[in-house]
Amino acid sequence: MMTEKKDIAPLIALLKMAAEQWPSSEVGEVSQSELFRRDQALLKMWPEACRRVGLGEREFPLGVIKRWQQEMGGGRAN
Repeated sequence: MMTEKKDIAPLIALLKMAAEQWPSSEVGEVSQSELFRRDQALLKMWPEACRRVGLGEREFPLGVIKRWQQEMGGGRAN
């Protein structure tokens, strides 16, 4: 639970970074391959998001990765 609380601030920073990178795209307007590319970019931006909130480099939150896997699998849990 404590790790999850520490992940909130960098996740918010990551969302802000994503909004700067892709300011006005709607989900329906973006192809699956572009969404996949963006997910990869978000993983690469994670260390910077941690740095921006004063944390050392951390592993990307497992819960977020599981959520992505569910979405990629059509909503099925892995």
